[in-house]
Amino acid sequence: MTAADSAPRQPHAIAHRVRRGARRLTAPVRRRLGWFVWGTGAGVYVLAVFHRTSLGVAGPLAEQRFSLNAAQLGTFVTLQLGVYALMQVPTGIMVDRFGPRRMLIAATTTMGIAQIGFALVQTYPLALLARGLLGCGDAMTYISVLRLVAAWFPARRYAVLTAVTGLLGSVGNLVATLPLTVLLTHFGWTATFIVAGSLSLGYVVLLLRPAIRQPAEDTPQRAAGGRVAGHRVWAELRQAWKVPAGRLGFWVHLTTMTGPTVFSVLWGFPYLTEGLRYPENTASTLLLLMVFVGIVASLAIGVIVSRRPVVRTPVAVGVALSCLIAWLGLIGWPGGRPPSAVVIVAIVLLAVGGPTSTVGFFLARDYNPRHRISTATGMVNVGGFAGSVIGVYVVGQILDLVDANQAHHTLMAFRWAFAAMAVLTAVGLTRMVTWWLRTRAEVLLATARGEQVPVHITAHRWELVDTVLLAKEAERARSLAAANGGADGNGDAGADASTDDSADDSADDSADGSAQPLTATDDEAAVPAPPADPAHPVRTTRPAAGEETAT
Repeated sequence: MTAADSAPRQPHAIAHRVRRGARRLTAPVRRRLGWFVWGTGAGVYVLAVFHRTSLGVAGPLAEQRFSLNAAQLGTFVTLQLGVYALMQVPTGIMVDRFGPRRMLIAATTTMGIAQIGFALVQTYPLALLARGLLGCGDAMTYISVLRLVAAWFPARRYAVLTAVTGLLGSVGNLVATLPLTVLLTHFGWTATFIVAGSLSLGYVVLLLRPAIRQPAEDTPQRAAGGRVAGHRVWAELRQAWKVPAGRLGFWVHLTTMTGPTVFSVLWGFPYLTEGLRYPENTASTLLLLMVFVGIVASLAIGVIVSRRPVVRTPVAVGVALSCLIAWLGLIGWPGGRPPSAVVIVAIVLLAVGGPTSTVGFFLARDYNPRHRISTATGMVNVGGFAGSVIGVYVVGQILDLVDANQAHHTLMAFRWAFAAMAVLTAVGLTRMVTWWLRTRAEVLLATARGEQVPVHITAHRWELVDTVLLAKEAERARSLAAANGGADGNGDAGADASTDDSADDSADDSADGSAQPLTATDDEAAVPAPPADPAHPVRTTRPAAGEETAT
């Protein structure tokens, strides 16, 4: 090794090596470059979460500035999250087509303009326009960052890095609670939001640097067969929706994320201050506690599901059930006013839901070919934000219905409004369990046919398939294997099981060292595409060479 090789390399020097040929990067250089590229993208996500949650403590000031009632205030968040949800699938498609760096530049520019506009406008319609534009920029961030993770890091690190990304997002949430309250108090509405928007616009300069531009656009980002052509967009979306684990991820994200978002982004602060009559400092501290619990939970869940992916769906179901218990505790406590200890426990239980929603992204990443990862991730992300939009809107409508023509909302009104959140959580939990059972059935059928799956599971009495059907599938698979062996002289029936997509993925993964993971667990099946034989409803694919799988 020469002295030049042993010397520390700066990001711009590494980027120069990327320009000369990314596939010749050594493992240490690629690892350092991956951390640098991901960290830069994660900074945009920190800003996005800050902008998204800034209205949580600025809500009372917004009511005064624009003369709003509860439903109108809720419309701010409903519109912002609604635009976010509607943009998820288009964003996933655009990330797959144009790359994450361009999307991150568009995101931070859009958010900066939106926040500056929100600081300056004086009318409610223009303020709505600004928040809708903010939601559009916000929608482009998380999927882009996850695409960087998928491209630059091996499968075994995906869960941890996704959790760390969420943890960094919690930093933005942290700044948007107590510190933002102080800034609004001392500097006022206009100055605070102008500074916030200027931070996003300033971040564009970093994304335009050559050390970021070239690595983020280079070969690893397009390793899975190139950009998605326009005529394939809806086909890719349909394929992602057909994956049973994708449906499971959709409901996991909706059920675990909706409650914490509704509480932290808008209605938690008014509930604590108007309903329970807590001082504003106490309410801010409790929301700050929610952020800290989310940070700890992000690390813990990321490490747990990375080391033991077998537990990720049970963990998601358990957390969703705990969120339902939290809502029931707040609305059902005798007399309607739970003691402080119960409120704290409920906040802690809800706070864990946000980090747990990332399980849905693991499912999207694991069970789709690389060129479809961002599209599938966007589909999953729609779940949580669609649920949040519904929750924010319904809570605001119920508050105004119960406390019509009142300046402040009573505790009884919040109890009725939060009852709707309990119902929404219960519905989502039911759908989670339904798709969990269906996915287990798909795994059992694939195993019976002799198809290769990362983890084999044992059938129980409560499965959706019985032993008779599994035996028939096994016999049918043996007959097809014998027929195929006689026709082409090759008795390995599973050799042609993979689709063109999965074959291309394996080749690209081997080339750039960043394989698509297929860490299916005993709760989930890898079902990236419909089978070639229409008689087979499900098929799994082989993990790429050299990848670690759950055992």
